[in-house]
Amino acid sequence: KSNLKSTLYIIFLYWYVHIKDEQKWATVNAETPNLRNGWSIKNGALHNGENNLNRKYADYLNDTVEGNSKMDAIEEGLSGQSEDAVVKAQQEDGGVSAQQEEAADSQLGNEEAKKAAAEAEEFATQATQEAAQATQAAQDAEKAAQAAQAAQHEAKEITENAEKIKAAVEQATGAQKEAEEESGEAKNAKAQADEAATAAEQAKTNKEQAVQQKGLAQAALGKAKEAAEKAKKAKVKAQIALEITKAQVAVAEAEKAKKDAAQAKTEAQKAFDEAKKEADKVDVSKVKALKDAEEEAKKASAAESTITTEAASAKLAAEAAEKANTEEKEENLITARNEATKAVASAEKAKIEATNAQTAKKKAQIALERTKAEVSKELAEKEVLETEAAQKKAKGISDKMTIANKPVNKANLASKRADEALYKAKKHAATAESAVKEATEATTIQTAQEASTKAKDAEKNAKNEKIKAQLAVEVAKAEAAKDEAKKEFEEAKTAGEQAEAVGAVIGADKAKEKAKVEAENAKKQLDEAKKFAKEVSSAEYEVTEDSVTKAKEKASAAEQAAKEAKGAKELAVKAANVVTDILKAENAKKEAQQAKDEAVKAKTDAKKYADESNAEKAKEAATKAEAAVTIATDKATEAEKEAEAAVAEANVDLEKIPDKENAVKEKANQAAAFSKEAVKAKNEALIEAEVAKAEAAKEEASKAQIAADEAKAEAEKAAQTAPLNEVTVAKGKAESMATLAKEKAETAANEAKGTNESANSIRNAAKTEKTEDITKKIEELKVKAENASKAAKAAKKAQTKAELAAAVAKAEAAKEEAKKAQDAADAAKTEAEKIAETEKVNAKAVAEATSALTTATAKAKEANDKAVEVSKEVENAEKEVDKDVDDEAQKLKVTTEVSKIKDKTSQAINAAEGAKRAKEVAEIALKVVSAEVENDKAKKAVTAAGVAKEEAKKAVDSAGNSKGEAESAVEDADIAKEEEKEVKNKAQEVAENANAAQAQLNIAEEELKKAQEADNEEKLQSAKTKALAAVEEAVKNGQAAEAAANVATDKAKKATQFAERAQKAAEESALKKKLKVLEIVKKYSKEGYNTVDNEEHVLNEVEEQASEDKEEGEEGEEAEDSASSDVEIDDDNEEEEEEEEDEEETETNKTEEDIANTEGEKSGDNPPHSDTAPQEQKQSVKPSEQGDKPLSDSNAQALLEENYKNVANFKKMADGLTKNIISTIDGNTDVLDTLKDFAEDLNQFIFSM
Repeated sequence: KSNLKSTLYIIFLYWYVHIKDEQKWATVNAETPNLRNGWSIKNGALHNGENNLNRKYADYLNDTVEGNSKMDAIEEGLSGQSEDAVVKAQQEDGGVSAQQEEAADSQLGNEEAKKAAAEAEEFATQATQEAAQATQAAQDAEKAAQAAQAAQHEAKEITENAEKIKAAVEQATGAQKEAEEESGEAKNAKAQADEAATAAEQAKTNKEQAVQQKGLAQAALGKAKEAAEKAKKAKVKAQIALEITKAQVAVAEAEKAKKDAAQAKTEAQKAFDEAKKEADKVDVSKVKALKDAEEEAKKASAAESTITTEAASAKLAAEAAEKANTEEKEENLITARNEATKAVASAEKAKIEATNAQTAKKKAQIALERTKAEVSKELAEKEVLETEAAQKKAKGISDKMTIANKPVNKANLASKRADEALYKAKKHAATAESAVKEATEATTIQTAQEASTKAKDAEKNAKNEKIKAQLAVEVAKAEAAKDEAKKEFEEAKTAGEQAEAVGAVIGADKAKEKAKVEAENAKKQLDEAKKFAKEVSSAEYEVTEDSVTKAKEKASAAEQAAKEAKGAKELAVKAANVVTDILKAENAKKEAQQAKDEAVKAKTDAKKYADESNAEKAKEAATKAEAAVTIATDKATEAEKEAEAAVAEANVDLEKIPDKENAVKEKANQAAAFSKEAVKAKNEALIEAEVAKAEAAKEEASKAQIAADEAKAEAEKAAQTAPLNEVTVAKGKAESMATLAKEKAETAANEAKGTNESANSIRNAAKTEKTEDITKKIEELKVKAENASKAAKAAKKAQTKAELAAAVAKAEAAKEEAKKAQDAADAAKTEAEKIAETEKVNAKAVAEATSALTTATAKAKEANDKAVEVSKEVENAEKEVDKDVDDEAQKLKVTTEVSKIKDKTSQAINAAEGAKRAKEVAEIALKVVSAEVENDKAKKAVTAAGVAKEEAKKAVDSAGNSKGEAESAVEDADIAKEEEKEVKNKAQEVAENANAAQAQLNIAEEELKKAQEADNEEKLQSAKTKALAAVEEAVKNGQAAEAAANVATDKAKKATQFAERAQKAAEESALKKKLKVLEIVKKYSKEGYNTVDNEEHVLNEVEEQASEDKEEGEEGEEAEDSASSDVEIDDDNEEEEEEEEDEEETETNKTEEDIANTEGEKSGDNPPHSDTAPQEQKQSVKPSEQGDKPLSDSNAQALLEENYKNVANFKKMADGLTKNIISTIDGNTDVLDTLKDFAEDLNQFIFSM
């Protein structure tokens, strides 16, 4: 730009100078119009058409057609082409002056004057012309100097040329002044000539004046010639100076061209460098114009090199021109002119090359613009790619947020703006591409610049769109960050809430607090993210790189806030996890404890099942369950320790709590692992409990079946004992329930088998399958065990109903037996009274028999009442049993009802037993009455023996007195003496037996009292046994005393009635025989006692079917019945041997009742003693001897062994019944204790039988 300003300044200066010159030329021509025709320019070579200054600056003289034509005419005249042309030009410049000169010429009348005036005018014109040319040369030199000065201003290195030009200008200026002075002289001469011519004209008629004026004119002409000559020299001098100036100007122009070329080269190179720099912004291979710029830069460089050479040539020529400036000669002028021409030629070449350089510069600059356009296009396309990348980022963020949030949000809108920016960026890239095409086709810098600018604008616009897209990305980022921060906050908040929702957990308070603090921190970061997101959105209003930078910073800040929120969330989650893990550990501890408790309960259940059922497999399962409990307990303890360790780990400062997440988690996991092991152990215990349950159910069902069968057997026995309708119905029900119990027992056994199989399967599966799956299978296992339990319960119900039915049967039978016992007691009491009355004995035992009857009557009534109550309560109990309610209360209720019924049944049985005991007491009393009778007889026998002894003594005395009467008397006396001794002995024997009888009676009475006071069967039987033994001994002793008394009496009679010796001998023989028979009877009565008992229990069955009239018959009839019954017993025994196996159990159960019946029969088979003669006793025994042979000792022993077996079997059944009763009572200790006492008493009773 500074070069252009300088150039314009020089052009303006030249134009101004030429305008002044034109004005001067016009003035000279106007002032000397008359000299024009006499002026001839000889030196046309001064202007040869190569005047660069005139030619170069002609356009600046006057920017009109007229001005240009004037300048052309002047140049033509100066170059010597035509004087007319110069004159014409002068005339044209002079205007009115030329017309005046023509008028003046027409007025000259005098030839000489005209001639002189014309010559003067010519010389004046010549002088003026020379002066003008000198002036022109000076002005040209001045202009050249000014141009050189401008060039100097532009390039300091041409100072030397400028000095030379200055000197030449000064020389030309001096010549100008000389020429102007001479021109002035010529003008004066011209004026004088004009005056002379005028005067001559006026003095046409005056010759002298005309001659005078002629002379004046000639003189003026001479002056004019002289002035013209001087002006010519001055002109030459000025022209030489001009040529030197031209040469120096050419040098300056060459230097300027050189400088311009250098500048063009620099600018071309600069354009190339700039183009290269621009191209470096993109892929260079894609910038085609760069090569053109490089080529043009090379061209400019080559032109500059050529110009440098031409400038040197111009400088040499200018120096040669200066050397010609020694003298104002035409030769020197020609030399100067030639050298100046050379200089000008070199300058012209330099200028041409400068033009080439300028052209190269221009093309280089065009190439630069093309490069810029191409680079802008590439950058625009790059911006499109970046915009597209930004659009994709924005879309990706938007899509994620859309998926997450669904509703439209700012990220969606930003994505749409990015889409729009991409669309516009592509349009701008297309514009840039079209601009590249325009730049490629451009021929001017301006056009190229316009295209480049267009491309640049498109690039800028594309960049702006990219910025918009990037801003949209940052908005989306910020919104995503805000959304992320919100999400993190929500998660942190949730973590805090979850931690808080855990509730009161020991050791979790600090972790809860930390979770809460971090949730609040996440909220702060969310607020920050929101603030930054808002600021990023605001940045979109300013589409600049700086705005993008700021937006990125804010978006990064928002992302950082989101990151911080995430960090806070993570800390909150860690803290919440600590809380959760503490809870997990606590739950694991609780779960393990619960598993242990459940295992313990399962073990307890298993043990209960095992203990209740006593089943081997149930015991094994209980043992395994106990082992599982041990494991569960250990694992529960370990889980508790780990839970406590987890709490200890979390007991740190708030900031350190998140760091404890893994440690707490590890402890919690360890606790969970221990808990899992505890659960496995629990499952094992549960499995074993179910196995035990099933096995126990199987065993219970089996026991229920057995118990039901026993109840059925009891009912059947009761039915046999008392074939009543009520008993028969109860027996039928017991039988059906026993059948049902059997079916249920089989079902329970099958279910137990299935339970065991499933348990084995589950144990194997537990090694690989999950705990949850095992739990499900255990539930399935429970179903099977429960089915077994249900079957067992059903069997138990059937058992209970069977037992209830048996209770009814037994109660009814007991009622019947009590009635029979009452009747028997009544019979015994009646018999005792009858004996006492018959024997005339005040028997104390009669009162006891009466008391026993009273007791039997009360017990029979009690048995009857209890039997009635049992029947009623059984109906209600069966309803309770039928209920499906399976809870302990119902069980207890049923158990209580059944227990009450059994208790009442037992009461009925006990009442019956009491009645039977009372009957036993009555019968014992009856026996004691017999003993009392015998004791009374013994007492009488003592008296009789004393009498006999006195009589014997008297007889001995009498016999002694009569010894001498006869030898036979002596013999009889001796015999009497012997008899006396015998009498004494017998008297002594009578006394001893009487005492013994009394002692045994006392024992019998004592035992009778004990029997009355006996509170159990054992005591009763013991007392009975002892009483009967005592009675038997008393009877024996009484009978022995009576017998001895009889012997003594007989002996006394023998002694006193010697005369009746034959008769006495016969009587004594008969007596001895009697005594022997009695001994045999006593002996076999003693040995066959149990045999009779065994026979009499069969007789009892016959007697139960007989009428009561037979029981109340006379003693004789009873003896006959006994004899006939003995025959029947033999037949029955044969039948019993055939049916022994079928009825063994039934007979065993009847043993107790048979014993009581046997005792009753004994009282009927042993009639009371009387004062009847021995013969009568003999007669009473004989039928028995004739009808039945006495049993041998071996047969009696066999019967005793069979009786013992029956007793043993009965004991086993009693034991089983007792256990069954205990099982049914199910742990009621009071009832158990009562039953145990009853069992002991029953055992004693049985063993005493």
